[in-house]
Amino acid sequence: MKLNWLITTASAAAMFAAGAAAHGSWSPAELDPLVRSLRVLPLDALEDAALQKHRGGHVKKSEIERKKEGYVYEAEVTDRDGEDWDMALDASTGLLLKDEKD
Repeated sequence: MKLNWLITTASAAAMFAAGAAAHGSWSPAELDPLVRSLRVLPLDALEDAALQKHRGGHVKKSEIERKKEGYVYEAEVTDRDGEDWDMALDASTGLLLKDEKD
């Protein structure tokens, strides 16, 4: 039982660290409590929410920023046609705030 928990925790930490490093300046130690407290969605969920609007695209660059209103996930997305989009989502709900062609 303890071994399963340890393996699961280690795997989750490794995936989280890789995702956090690719998604802005938040360290895993800073972002993890926000995810656990449900103030911020996991990075994979935020990326999926951004790509719902531009299916077949990919996220080129993204970060989470703290704003007065809360946390915002900002992403640069390239759609399947090669068009670039600047997107912003509420990081706690995944609600689309901005989707502008670059």
